Amino acid sequence: MTDKIIKVGRIISDSEPIEDGINSSFRCIACCDNEEYPVVAKYIKGIEILKELICAILGRLINLPIPEPILLLDQYDVFCFGSLDVGYPNLYHRLNIQDPYYIEFHSIIKSWSALESASFFDEFIINPDRHSGNLLYNGKDIAMIDHGLSMQLDKFTPNHDEDWNNILFNHLLCKFTELSCEHKLDKIALCNKLTIWCEKIKEINNNNLIDKAINEIPVAHKSKNELLYFLTSRSEFIQKIINNRINPNQMDFVNV
Repeated sequence: MTDKIIKVGRIISDSEPIEDGINSSFRCIACCDNEEYPVVAKYIKGIEILKELICAILGRLINLPIPEPILLLDQYDVFCFGSLDVGYPNLYHRLNIQDPYYIEFHSIIKSWSALESASFFDEFIINPDRHSGNLLYNGKDIAMIDHGLSMQLDKFTPNHDEDWNNILFNHLLCKFTELSCEHKLDKIALCNKLTIWCEKIKEINNNNLIDKAINEIPVAHKSKNELLYFLTSRSEFIQKIINNRINPNQMDFVNV
């Protein structure tokens, strides 16, 4: 990993609007460190830019399939958020439905190799905005985008442990009656995988990588320290929170 965590670039081409994009997303070419990249970009609030950058960096550090983020400047020196264009559409294009509780959505998600880690991640950042429109899919691989609505500091504290409808977690646990899961979930194995996942989060915290990333972001915003506090504090609670979600009737579940 290079010393520089945040990639900063400048838009150098005309924009191509994405028809179904939220926040008026568009494709363009960006120049970063004398290299040109095809990117997908969007103009969003400063706090959402921070969240997008932080979540993308954190997710990539734990090997989640999230496109590399880029902080972009336009010709007027206005910041926007961008990420490398992976070149394939979202699940909505394949399914023509956005409701994440459809059987067709589950049939794809249930065999996704990153489902466990992705569901833990969404629980960690408290991401309520997960649906077919922000999971990119090429018929084989899935990539995660759009984390700007996570970590809602005015609604959630770092130790929030109530069920807030984690979409990916609900698919992992088959927690709705429309689904008929053929597999029997091994909860002990899942909790042991969670332990390994949480160790990665602790290692990231111990190495101050999120702190370093936040300090690198050249966007002035009062919530920088609050977001850092949220993540570092939530890392202390997340294993117990998810264990309790997996085993709601066994609040003090211990891995064996």
